Amino acid sequence: MDATNDTTTDVVEEPTLVALLRSVAYTRLPTQFYQLLQLAIPFAIQFWSYGLHRTAGWMIVVSLFGLWALCVQRLDGTDEHDVRFAWPRIGRSLTKGLGGALAGILAIEAVIRFMTFVFRCPGCAG
Repeated sequence: MDATNDTTTDVVEEPTLVALLRSVAYTRLPTQFYQLLQLAIPFAIQFWSYGLHRTAGWMIVVSLFGLWALCVQRLDGTDEHDVRFAWPRIGRSLTKGLGGALAGILAIEAVIRFMTFVFRCPGCAG
């Protein structure tokens, strides 16, 4: 009888501080930040109830940006034609379109208000 001691040792690397910080910086913090942006929705409702409609609109834009970023993060590295990721792709497209349109409308309105403030008629009563 030949008794061979066939032991294979798998070397498991200990996570270094650099690897730990990299995983926190690239995975956990962005997700937590984008989830934190969803707090803008209650602020938008509160600002709307105070009559600050433009501020509420910008809070909605911030929240839509957070939703878009979460969808992009979810779709990162996935197959373009995978059926399982249809809803995140739809959400990414909707939030990008709605957020861009709302931000554009609010920015144009802000520029118009700024121009009416800067270029007032000196002799006009109003």
